[in-house]
Amino acid sequence: MLNDLEYAPARMERAKYFALCAAGLAFVGYLFFNSLIAAAALGLCSIPLERYWRKSRMAARRRLLASQFKDMLFSLSASFQSGRHMREALLEAQAGMRLAYPSEAPINIELDRMVRGIESGGEREKDVLFEFARRSGLDDALNFADVYFTCLTTGGDVVKVTAHAAESIMDKMAILREIEMLTAQKKYEAKMLTALPILILLYLKFSSPDYLTPLYTTAAGLLIMGAALAALVGSFFWGEKIMEIEV
Repeated sequence: MLNDLEYAPARMERAKYFALCAAGLAFVGYLFFNSLIAAAALGLCSIPLERYWRKSRMAARRRLLASQFKDMLFSLSASFQSGRHMREALLEAQAGMRLAYPSEAPINIELDRMVRGIESGGEREKDVLFEFARRSGLDDALNFADVYFTCLTTGGDVVKVTAHAAESIMDKMAILREIEMLTAQKKYEAKMLTALPILILLYLKFSSPDYLTPLYTTAAGLLIMGAALAALVGSFFWGEKIMEIEV
């Protein structure tokens, strides 16, 4: 699948993540411990959490690429029906995808790379397709590359195989949309339950600060606040793990 070396977020995107994440964590740290040191320490946790952020961004990018890859397969199928070879079909798909999606869309970036590899780099079609499958992390792309070159070797129906691959992706996306609809309410509830203790603590801090003084000034109080924060973080990641469904 896509890894940290092959998915490099833009500098501004990364700076925005650190600004928002560090500020949010520092706010939570100060709210729970009433200490600038604790706020700074928790803010620094945005550094190891970048890996989690990258993973979520890569998953979103992979879902978007899968949707766009389906359209690319329909374009390839139409080109094969017209008697085009893979090289010509990729050029036509590149032109079609540029009309359908912006230039920074994942499928356009990948198609540009594949066409450039064939036209300028002298790479074989097989190498280009399998490299795309490996880089994208899409099982459907790998399956398509396998079946396509098997058909070329054995004389199979390339047009039918390509259309079937596109329909298979459509079916998978329909299942994913149904799952997302079924779990959307639960995801919202999980986020609200995570935010609720923070909101209650914020309300108490402004409305009854004396009520929280023992929690900020005694060892037992700090221990309780630390345990509460750990439970809150654990419940958040546990909820994310439960809602993570692969198709």
